[in-house]
Amino acid sequence: MSQYDDDERERPSWREIDRLRDKSRHVRKEEKKEKSLKVDRWKTGRAKEALERLLKGEKGTPAHDKLYNKIHSSYGTESFIKNVKNYIEKYGLPDDASTLMLIMDTKVEEVVLPAIEKLELIYTKLSDKMKEDVRRKISIIKMTEKSETIREKAKDFLEKFS
Repeated sequence: MSQYDDDERERPSWREIDRLRDKSRHVRKEEKKEKSLKVDRWKTGRAKEALERLLKGEKGTPAHDKLYNKIHSSYGTESFIKNVKNYIEKYGLPDDASTLMLIMDTKVEEVVLPAIEKLELIYTKLSDKMKEDVRRKISIIKMTEKSETIREKAKDFLEKFS
């Protein structure tokens, strides 16, 4: 039998039980802790993002993002080469392999050769799938490119990483 059967008192309702639990000190601390963690996590994320942008230097600015997006949005249009040249002139080559592979479609020797060199530098840090994509792109360039120097550079790249 429970302790309430012997007493003449009534059993407490669920509301009263919950109220008694809420009065407990550790419950309130946990609630406050959860709220502060949510706020701190949001603030931490924002601070981390701001720090990353700061460390990127000029590549962390909204102007960079605008030019970077222009490269991707103008792919296949007449303004693509102009946008790529503007970006490279202002910020240098991009750091990601997908954009570098896009840039290699310009067929401009002054742009493609440095892009292949940059891919050589970052190749070991890429994921396996991205490495495979890069090798495919370079092999296509090796077979289809009209410029002998670009084909030689592509051949050297494939010999180095195949």
